Amino acid sequence: MQLRNGRIRLVSALSAIALVSLTAACGGGGSSSGVGSGGTHLTVSYSETIADELPLWIAVDGGYFQEQGLDVSLTEITGKDGVAALLSDQVQFASIGGSEVLLAVANGADLHYLATVSPIYAYELYAWPEHATAASLKGQRVGITSSSGSLYFGTVFALRELGLSRTDVGLTPLGSVSSVINSLLSGNIAAAAAHPPATTQFEQQGLKLVVDLAKKKIPAALVGIAAKPSYTRDHPDITEKFMRALIQSIQREKTDKAYTQQVIRKYMKVNDQKALDETYSYYVDEVVPDIPIPDVTQFQPTRADLATQNAKVAAVDLTKLVDASYVNKAAAALGGSPK
Repeated sequence: MQLRNGRIRLVSALSAIALVSLTAACGGGGSSSGVGSGGTHLTVSYSETIADELPLWIAVDGGYFQEQGLDVSLTEITGKDGVAALLSDQVQFASIGGSEVLLAVANGADLHYLATVSPIYAYELYAWPEHATAASLKGQRVGITSSSGSLYFGTVFALRELGLSRTDVGLTPLGSVSSVINSLLSGNIAAAAAHPPATTQFEQQGLKLVVDLAKKKIPAALVGIAAKPSYTRDHPDITEKFMRALIQSIQREKTDKAYTQQVIRKYMKVNDQKALDETYSYYVDEVVPDIPIPDVTQFQPTRADLATQNAKVAAVDLTKLVDASYVNKAAAALGGSPK
């Protein structure tokens, strides 16, 4: 596809919404610390600056980790590097896509998935009008971050809804969500899967919604919390406290729109009110569960797809990968009931 020169100049002007920040909003080398100091210190990673991470950001900024006696520092570590950081004990918990964890376990890593904050494929596939049908999208470049991350699988499932396979288009790894967004806005690719607030800008610039995958409710461990079982076994109290803070932050996200939008502004650099409203509604109404219970069903669609390319994935025992015990205990301690 030829570069759309008229669209290039839009990228910098739209960057406040479309460009995902490469550092956490508190600054200082891509990390941010919890409110105040003291308590058990934890370093926690997250893989992208996307609204799926709101429960983690709210737990820090709202003081919920601190209330549990945890002093949490956040750091952004993308994709497979997040798994490596867990395995090397650079971080104690990682907010990461389940597909990355599943692949790591298939290759011999010892990891558990402890919570799922985005339990469906929460993506919308957008395309330029001339490529907004299955026939016109064939042979065109479609942006993804990598060939194994959550965005990749969301894109593959969205293509299937159109009756297309991954080989019918040119899936183009671009490294990060921000690169995917900007490549679509500039016309370097024909289509991409995303979610608010980026999709608000897509609509404003004339792109067309082709598939709303969120409404299909395909189970997924899109974003959740992973840890080494050796760490959680040695620190069960800390792990449960972490989950308590996470559940409390989800409750805050779902009941305090003004505060949640304040957090979106801070971390995602979004100031457009329409984008803020659409982001809040999308996640609260469509995506975020009351209690982030991980479940084997969330891994099954991804495993079925991965197993066609990697026989080791089919052998992974999902009942051993998923550990919902800490979320269940945390929910019970807070007076909630697992769902």
